[in-house]
Amino acid sequence: MITEYKWPTSIKANDVWRNTVKQLLAYPSVVSPRGQPIKEMLGNQTVVDMHYPVLTNNGRKLGYRFMAAEAEWILLGDNRVDTIAPYSKAISSFSDDGKTFFGSYGVKISAQLPFVLQKLCEDHDTRQAVINIWRESPPHSKDIPCTLSLQFIYRAHQLNCIASMRSSDIWLGWPYDVFNFTMITAYVLLSLRKMDDYFQYGDIGRLFLTAGSQHLYLTNEATAFDAMVSNDAPEERLDLNLFGSELELLEFLFHAKDRRLEEWRTKRKSQNKFLSRLL
Repeated sequence: MITEYKWPTSIKANDVWRNTVKQLLAYPSVVSPRGQPIKEMLGNQTVVDMHYPVLTNNGRKLGYRFMAAEAEWILLGDNRVDTIAPYSKAISSFSDDGKTFFGSYGVKISAQLPFVLQKLCEDHDTRQAVINIWRESPPHSKDIPCTLSLQFIYRAHQLNCIASMRSSDIWLGWPYDVFNFTMITAYVLLSLRKMDDYFQYGDIGRLFLTAGSQHLYLTNEATAFDAMVSNDAPEERLDLNLFGSELELLEFLFHAKDRRLEEWRTKRKSQNKFLSRLL
């Protein structure tokens, strides 16, 4: 007898993040890659409804301007330091030459996006719509990519993303990765809507993020516990139908990163409340 898989009661970013932090805090073993102690779960998968990709936990003070800026930066295929550094105090330290980032996702994504779109249009059920982000046999660098690949699978009128990561930090990186992968998926689907009527009424689905090492640094353990028991600010739902095209999504992120969303809403006569914390 085949039984239907029952999804967790809530797979919004807030609840998935809190549950993963709780699991890691309770994990007994400690390992020390590069001499830095972490609690770690191997082969861990988190599943997030991409309609709710923004962590709004009051105890985790995220850089929401950086969140929007990085997503736009990736989608534009950028890898330059000077275009993203104004939104993050620390990110420049990961560049090897002070000019570009060796492991930037955008360069790989923009180069392979036409292939992904073509495969999904040729075969709506394809399993070959994959973007490789990992650099084979990478040289020594301060910016080795944490993400290996992104796979896009269209099922039940929803575009899902399977993200494979070698390493995922639940405190430092996971909240930004969930948002970025959601924006990439949204961009892909908005592009498909223009190319093939089959996707016209499709929606974003779930993000399956599988991490070889899902971890929490011990230096963040106490802060993570305090955040875990903190309340969440109101959750924000991403409605893809409020964007007429992938270019409108980019324009939205462009305004969000500089706190100009009210200007964007007025121009578009939009009631979009997504990322309202950046108004």
